[in-house]
Amino acid sequence: MSKLKKIGKPENIILIKKYVSLSLVGYAYVFLVLYLLVDYFEMNKSLAFIMVYSSWYILLYVLQLKYLFNKQHDSAKFLRFYGTLLFFYICANLLYNLGIYLELNYLLSTLITVIVLMPFRLIASKLYVFKD
Repeated sequence: MSKLKKIGKPENIILIKKYVSLSLVGYAYVFLVLYLLVDYFEMNKSLAFIMVYSSWYILLYVLQLKYLFNKQHDSAKFLRFYGTLLFFYICANLLYNLGIYLELNYLLSTLITVIVLMPFRLIASKLYVFKD
């Protein structure tokens, strides 16, 4: 079976839709909670950022484990998940800052970063992080 046919399999289409939905929920959570902590509770921006992303990444592991991949927790998956987070965090910073260097608006640079990295994160999660 060709690789394109494998991608188009119904279970992969469902996985992609769930992944995109979960990502949208995650970005909404991050922006909303960050906004509330900084603008309403006047929390330090850096501390708020750390708290929001830390809480989201803990939730994200659980949601991807159960909701996306229907797997059981084990320490190897947990370590692979956080290892790939670190890798993609570095990639995102490099890509985002490249956009800033090219004098793109910071929101556009953020959007491009998300669009470019999202498919790679899904592939890494499916083939590496949550494999049995």
